[in-house]
Amino acid sequence: MGGGRTYPRPRTVAIVPIAITRDDQQRQITVVVSDPWSVEEIAIAVDRQLAEQVWSYGTLYDLRGSNWVPSEADVLWLVKRGQQQVARHGASGPVAVLIDGNNQGPLLRTYAEYGGEHGHRTVGVFDDPAAARQWLAAHPHP
Repeated sequence: MGGGRTYPRPRTVAIVPIAITRDDQQRQITVVVSDPWSVEEIAIAVDRQLAEQVWSYGTLYDLRGSNWVPSEADVLWLVKRGQQQVARHGASGPVAVLIDGNNQGPLLRTYAEYGGEHGHRTVGVFDDPAAARQWLAAHPHP
């Protein structure tokens, strides 16, 4: 039986569209988004904050690695979900959204500002990482 023949293992490549890091000292979550991603994956990232009891941490969503823009329906779904979470868990920490100056930048800015206003969250939109982090540090966490 043994014949000594070996077969190469299939190579598995994992594409991770969302990478999350947590800094307990700064009370900050960083969510780096790259293509392809979905609004459901953003919702899972938010659920993780609730599960880990870091809902009050400031969150930086870095969208510079993405060219995809969610649909209006997707944004409305996320906003509605955010409203429900705020109603259930109280105010979240501030949210900074870091965008690229590409063609989708103005639309992403509009969506983020709408989400903050209607989702009852403190949201700032930036194209400079240092300004985004400075803004997060300056805004109080509940």
